[in-house]
Amino acid sequence: MDLRVVDHPHHHHHQQPPFGLVPQPHPTPPTSTACPTSSEPGRGPVINHQEQHLQQELVALKHKQQLQRQLLIAEFQRQHEQLSRQHEVQLQEHIKHQQDLLALKHQQELLEHQRKMEQQRHEQELEKQQREYKLQQLKNKDRGQESAVASTEVKMRLQEFVLNKKKALAQRNLNHCLPGDPKTQHSSLDQSSPPQTALSAYNHPMLGTYDSKDDFPLRKTASEPNLKLRSRLKQKVTERRSSPLLRRKDGPISTAKKRSLDVAGERCCRWLSSVGITATFTLFTCQQLISSSSSLSSSSFSFFCLCLLLLVLDGDWFSELIKQLKTTTLRGSIHALKNANDSPVTSLCFSAVGLGGLPLPSPSVSKLVRGHRPLGRTQSAPLPQQQCGQAQALQQLVVQQQHQQFLEKHKQQFQQQQQQHIINKVCLVYDSLMQKHQCMCGNTTSHPEHAGRIQSIWSRLQETGLRAHCECIRGRKASLEELQTVHSEAHVLLYGTNPLRQKLDLSPMFVRLPCGGIGVDSDTIWNEVHSSSAARLAVGSVVELVFKVASAELKNGFAVVRPPGHHAEESTPMGFCYFNSVAIAAKLLQQRLNVSKILIVDWDVHHGNGTQQAFYADPSVLYMSLHRYDDGNFFPGSGAPDEVGSGAGVGFNVNMAFTGGLEPPMGDADYLAAFRTVVMPIANEFAPDVVLVSSGFDAVDGHASPLGGYKLTAKCFGYLTRQLMSLAGGRVVLALEGGHDLTAICDASEACVSALLGNELDPIPDEVLQQRPNANAVHSMEKVIEAHSKYWRSLQRSASTLGCSLSEALQRDAEEAETVSAMASLSVANKHIGKRAEEEPMEEEAPM
Repeated sequence: MDLRVVDHPHHHHHQQPPFGLVPQPHPTPPTSTACPTSSEPGRGPVINHQEQHLQQELVALKHKQQLQRQLLIAEFQRQHEQLSRQHEVQLQEHIKHQQDLLALKHQQELLEHQRKMEQQRHEQELEKQQREYKLQQLKNKDRGQESAVASTEVKMRLQEFVLNKKKALAQRNLNHCLPGDPKTQHSSLDQSSPPQTALSAYNHPMLGTYDSKDDFPLRKTASEPNLKLRSRLKQKVTERRSSPLLRRKDGPISTAKKRSLDVAGERCCRWLSSVGITATFTLFTCQQLISSSSSLSSSSFSFFCLCLLLLVLDGDWFSELIKQLKTTTLRGSIHALKNANDSPVTSLCFSAVGLGGLPLPSPSVSKLVRGHRPLGRTQSAPLPQQQCGQAQALQQLVVQQQHQQFLEKHKQQFQQQQQQHIINKVCLVYDSLMQKHQCMCGNTTSHPEHAGRIQSIWSRLQETGLRAHCECIRGRKASLEELQTVHSEAHVLLYGTNPLRQKLDLSPMFVRLPCGGIGVDSDTIWNEVHSSSAARLAVGSVVELVFKVASAELKNGFAVVRPPGHHAEESTPMGFCYFNSVAIAAKLLQQRLNVSKILIVDWDVHHGNGTQQAFYADPSVLYMSLHRYDDGNFFPGSGAPDEVGSGAGVGFNVNMAFTGGLEPPMGDADYLAAFRTVVMPIANEFAPDVVLVSSGFDAVDGHASPLGGYKLTAKCFGYLTRQLMSLAGGRVVLALEGGHDLTAICDASEACVSALLGNELDPIPDEVLQQRPNANAVHSMEKVIEAHSKYWRSLQRSASTLGCSLSEALQRDAEEAETVSAMASLSVANKHIGKRAEEEPMEEEAPM
């Protein structure tokens, strides 16, 4: 309706109404033509009536103004809501546009990566084809054609061919060692003439006057298996050689230089003469006798070859054989051999082995000594030197074989020592790729969980030299199947995979942070490109380290990883956490290594709600958390003392929940008392196989109240680590969780790694030893003992020392130990007294 009226000049003094309303003047009373006179009768009632009428009109106008104001306010609110909705729609469109841009950028990166991979693969294929083509050209080229440049493969094959040829040449020189072999004997020498020995007193007639009937032929017949056996033995010894050093020693033998062979032959002959063989019967003469005795049996040949080989190789072995022959039943075989064969070989053999004193009819040998007319050896006949050189070569081969065995044994011992050294080492795991998990705003000061945390810790360990004393390994990305041991499939696909199309359908899971970035809540940031990879890498690094320690490959370890994990529940990320690394590692230990008892200690100042949820009904995993609780008023609000587990896991969830706020804040004495009275008694009674620690350092002094507020020193965590190392044979693994003050977390990490290495820790200060836990800490420990004393018997003993300082508790334990030992010694003494009384006979009374 139209509320506007015509303006009246008598009402120009009225103010303009608010909210832009059109001014509404008061209606003018009707004017009278007569002049006003006070004496006119009936004037007073008319004026009163007009005033009442005007007041009614004013009331009506005010009512209309109020209605108009309400309408305008309603219109303003409607327009404001409409603008708010439009702003929200624009914001959603902007977010979607940014996500599309990120998706497009990611797809472009994937396409670029695929293009590079294809290009590399294509280049590799081209290079392979070029190598094959060059090799084929080299294979198909004419022998007379020269090749300008030889490829690496051709050089390697040529080198292998040359080495094989050298090896074959050395083997042929060892095998073809007979004096009648045309390959080793000069053609100008008569093949039936043996060379003269060094001590021969005969004159040397001319070649034409020599009668071959008076000597033995030198050619080897096919019916002599003993020389084949000897060659086969030497070949086996040659084939066993694998060291390049040993192959180099074959050089002088394969070259067959005359001077080196002469020296070797002279040394060999002198050595043979020193062990009892006369100069007339040298090694060459022995082979003459062997070749002439075709009637000798194979057993005789075997016996002779054994004696001769032992004599050449080692005099000690030969002497030991003589002792055995003289003292064992082989004496009968020797007599049978002497009676069976009247040959020079038998005489030589028995004279060589020290049995020549026995009477043996040997006319052939005497005939040989008397009627032998050796020829003068020409300069082109190096056969004796070759034979002596072959003996020396065999001796060298045996020494080399013994040296090779010694080297292999030493290598095995060294590997065992190295393996033992590795087992005793502390392991560190770290990967710089986890630093890429950062907010897209680029401002690290507004985010307490940033990449500088692990970078600072790693630098501190390197600066202090602790990293050099540890075994450092690289992490790996956990598989999706490993992540699903704790988390749901939807959670794993949402936060463990990179393709954004899976996340666009679940876009309400992400929110816009005040800094301009994206996150899953107000403080847990999300980087579309790098967060999933970093989270999976943190889990895989912890799993890799835990498995190396649990399988005894390494002693213990510390995982410098991020993002943390102990707040991540089955389908909910929170508190900077996406995947629960320690819980996943424990699940995999149960599934793959069949570990029956696992202890998880969580000393982060915030309760590990995700880890508690994962094992709340599992009796094989004991979860113990020391955290600030404040009756549920501190993040995340869970972890009450009466949360003890469910079903079969009742009693295996222990929450050392500190209450009382920061009046006063908890310190070293309170945590040491909690370890002494609650943590260690239950842990010793549980007797775990592996100890996993969610190692958050936000309880160290330096963290503000929302992120901590307690006043523990960094060295205190070294003392706590040293206590945990007494469990599970020292198989302890620490995984970094919270902690955001860089100096505090670096100091605490240094203290923990020093404890893991077994370094001597600084003694606990006297003030901490003498300090009693505060009243709030004692009250908190009483609640825990009250809730768990029915499940753990060890808590009943520690309940009496809750309010004691560490020094008082140690003194009381020492006194109890002395009392127990005194009582034990008294009981043992009483037993001995009773036993002696029983053994002593009673005195008989004298007869009356």
